[in-house]
Amino acid sequence: MSWFHEKTNGAESRDHASESEILACFRDERDLMFRLALLIAGDTAIAEQCVVNACETTIQGRSPFRDWLTDWAKSATITSAITKTGNAIRCCEPAYANLHCTHSEHFSCGNDAEQRMSVVFGIDPSALIAELDPLARAVLVLRTAIRASIQDCALRLNVSRSTVLAANCRAMTWLHDTQRQRASDEEAAVRTGAQSIREPAHEGLSE
Repeated sequence: MSWFHEKTNGAESRDHASESEILACFRDERDLMFRLALLIAGDTAIAEQCVVNACETTIQGRSPFRDWLTDWAKSATITSAITKTGNAIRCCEPAYANLHCTHSEHFSCGNDAEQRMSVVFGIDPSALIAELDPLARAVLVLRTAIRASIQDCALRLNVSRSTVLAANCRAMTWLHDTQRQRASDEEAAVRTGAQSIREPAHEGLSE
């Protein structure tokens, strides 16, 4: 039956990404990977190194399936950033000791994870970094970028589940407020534009 195993291994290897495909993925999705690392690390130089480390780790480890390559690269980049900033993340844990989430909708990533991610990526990173601490940022990225569960976040960040729930509540509340403000600003811009169209232009007119 050795021929069967050889045939299976050959088919399996064809389904896995090659080194050149991994390199191409990190090159083509560089902006995405860099943004993920930056939002967690909060530092440009560290973020750049995290992406490099994630690429090297992916190449040296078991090759991911070709169809999952981008998701694998995102996960590897996030893991690299969490590893680099682990101490800063865990130092935030005491701040959430007495905080509790009362929003049932925060327990699930929901069907709007992609929309949340688009909002996160549409915000100036420096503004997000200034508003949220490393722990809340890491939870936000995990929950939106790879739809990690609360328990998965706790394991990845090496903090308690209750801490993740509180940090997730802060991150989701901030994200909701940001979305609402953006929608309000867009609505105001539309109203202003409509008003300017309706109003007649008087400048330059004379009797």
